[in-house]
Amino acid sequence: MSDGLFAAFDIGLVFALAFGVGIWQLIVVRRSIRRDRDREPD
Repeated sequence: MSDGLFAAFDIGLVFALAFGVGIWQLIVVRRSIRRDRDREPD
């Protein structure tokens, strides 16, 4: 495996991990907001 390809793969892996965690956090936050909204009637 060439160094450039390995570096690109490494960076892509880190970005994919960060992107996945960000999406997961967004889903969790939206879910908790919806739960709080359902719990408190306006």
